[in-house]
Amino acid sequence: MHTQLPFFGVVKVLGDDRHDFLHNQLSNDINNLAQNQACYATYNTPKGRVIANMLVLNLGDEIILAMAADLLETVVKRLKMFVLRAKVQFEMLPDWGVAASLNDDAQPIFPDQPHLTLPLNQQGEIVLPHSGCLKIAPKSDLPEHNPQHELAWQAHEIASGYAWICAATTETCVAQMLNQHTIGGVHFRKGCYPGQEIIARAQYRGQVKRGLAVAENATPQTIGAEVKDENGTEVGLVLNVSGSLNLLVVKHGAVQSKMFDENGNKFAVQKIFFDVKTDE
Repeated sequence: MHTQLPFFGVVKVLGDDRHDFLHNQLSNDINNLAQNQACYATYNTPKGRVIANMLVLNLGDEIILAMAADLLETVVKRLKMFVLRAKVQFEMLPDWGVAASLNDDAQPIFPDQPHLTLPLNQQGEIVLPHSGCLKIAPKSDLPEHNPQHELAWQAHEIASGYAWICAATTETCVAQMLNQHTIGGVHFRKGCYPGQEIIARAQYRGQVKRGLAVAENATPQTIGAEVKDENGTEVGLVLNVSGSLNLLVVKHGAVQSKMFDENGNKFAVQKIFFDVKTDE
């Protein structure tokens, strides 16, 4: 299957200081990202909350960022605040997009080790650890949008535990809640960046109390909607949706009992990406 993914927006980063600047702002090692390599990364608040997660692609003369289209302007505006005297320019690319390719028989592949860099194949696609590929390019060079193929791609990413933050969920999670430490979105030895201290403390002291869960719900869900327990108490959020399949971020202990959406429809948990803890 091949399809454009309207979810994504694209920005180009230019200037002699582009590597250093992004290295100091994002959670991965941009200084050592080689030409024609990509990586996952997060952009965080000083308190460690993920503003956006993204793919970073080094094309040599420029660096390309792909993230939720509804966060693009917010992220670029915030990054520009910290440019100061650095030689860095940002250019949003409305004529560029992101396309996915995935084998029809692809099965979920769960994160087992961080992939801090991602290769490009001969078609110029970024090869992802869950077996799918993404291509960032002018829309004229990409396949047309196919809604059914888009749903299949989203279902594969959800089932594999690959979350995407958008405007409805920005600043709701730290990186570990989104599996970024296991897919390779965080480099723990690269030095300082916004939120680094919080993310490192969460990693080494085990302070994260929420994580990802894949769950079915017969009722269509809204991204950013609350997940509740039997008493109506909030225990999580809906992050991503594909048909009846949902990727939730929930309190660890919540999966040991029943969980519902805001209208009382039950979530049936299929997979969790954390060890169950109840000491909340």
